[in-house]
Amino acid sequence: MALSEREELEMLRLRKQKAEADGSQRQPKEPSFGEKVGAFTYGGAVGLGGGLGELEKFGAYTVPEFLGFREKGARDKYTIGGVERETIFPTGAEVEKGLSKLGIQPPREEVSGYKTAGEIVGGFGTALPSIVKGGARLAVGTTSKAKEATARAAEGLGFKLSPAQVRRDVPMPAKGATFYAPENQNLANKLASQATGKEAAEITPAFVRGRLTDLGKEFDKVYKGKTFNIDTSAIQALDAIRSFETQLPPSQQLAAVRGAADKIVRSFSSLSSRTGAQPQTFAIEGNALQTIRNDLMSAARSASDRSDAHRLYELVDAIDGSIARNHPEVAARLNQLRPLYRNSVILEDLIRQKGVRGGDISLESLGNMLGAQKQAVRRVGGELDQLGEIGRELQLRARWQKEGDGVGLPDLLRTTMGKGAATLGLRGRPARAVQRALGAEKPLSTKERAAQAIAAGTAVKPLQTEE
Repeated sequence: MALSEREELEMLRLRKQKAEADGSQRQPKEPSFGEKVGAFTYGGAVGLGGGLGELEKFGAYTVPEFLGFREKGARDKYTIGGVERETIFPTGAEVEKGLSKLGIQPPREEVSGYKTAGEIVGGFGTALPSIVKGGARLAVGTTSKAKEATARAAEGLGFKLSPAQVRRDVPMPAKGATFYAPENQNLANKLASQATGKEAAEITPAFVRGRLTDLGKEFDKVYKGKTFNIDTSAIQALDAIRSFETQLPPSQQLAAVRGAADKIVRSFSSLSSRTGAQPQTFAIEGNALQTIRNDLMSAARSASDRSDAHRLYELVDAIDGSIARNHPEVAARLNQLRPLYRNSVILEDLIRQKGVRGGDISLESLGNMLGAQKQAVRRVGGELDQLGEIGRELQLRARWQKEGDGVGLPDLLRTTMGKGAATLGLRGRPARAVQRALGAEKPLSTKERAAQAIAAGTAVKPLQTEE
């Protein structure tokens, strides 16, 4: 019997309801948030616990099998705690078996993606800090404790440095951080000139001559018309001056210096030979010392042999030191003038050696000159010495000097070398801030090594062949 139109519609509706009911029974239920979190946590436990075993398995079996050094399927046997094993450390599969014994079952297929994500985070998570630090160090370069200390001292003075000149491996000469060469140069000129007692924007021969003349006049004020006591160190210096003067060519000999020194030394020797004599109480005229100082300083400044000039400077400084020790009333002024004069002499030498051009000082050249002890005025640990050490250790160059910039492909490919580094911003202040935050290079701790091994095991797990 034929169905009416209404009956046909009702039958279609019932069939649709039945199909929808059957479909809902066949389709899996949508995973809940808690189930997703559980799968992620489960994967994290597997990744963390099985990373070392996966790395061991990869190195002991997978690689040798691939290279033909081990028969496929052959496995070593280890007995640990009475249980026979193929690896010393547990693999991911063994961690899952252990969890199942504890009643923790693997998550269902619908949340397998969360489980995989958990394995990656669990395997790489503990190593992530050292991985990030390693990448940063690769980009900006690592430093040593000594180099970092020098760099921080320079930055404390106001210099802006490039990571390339602070790094430990193959440091590169530079004028400072990108875009800061003018500022660094102005600061270098300012600090170097301040070491002479007067600030200048540029260090020129005229400036240095003026400082030597002005400081010489200040010494005259100390010595002129006064009487001073000296000790044996000053007499030894005067005796050395007499001997030194006799070795000079006739045209360069200083009769007034020799005469004054002879008189002082003979008088001192005569008085000190008396019974109960106290040499440090013997007095000499300041005018005589003033004559010796001025003539010797003039001779030193005009000497073509700078080693002779430095010898004269040091002998005169020994006399000044003797006066300062025995006369507290002038000691403060002498101790102020002596390093200023010495620093002016150093800058004069640096100009002669072309370490200053166009009024701009090269701190690298300054440091190299001061480091050559036979050719430099002795170090006293002052401001100019600190600038020289900064310049030498960090290869801080002047604006007129060329930076150590490579142009070949190998240079361009090195992250902190070549022109590519400047383009990537790896020579700027932000990069140096990262390098400074990382600090000096340190050996990896046992914890960091273990974390990296776990991460490596997680990385090679997909390459393992399932048994």
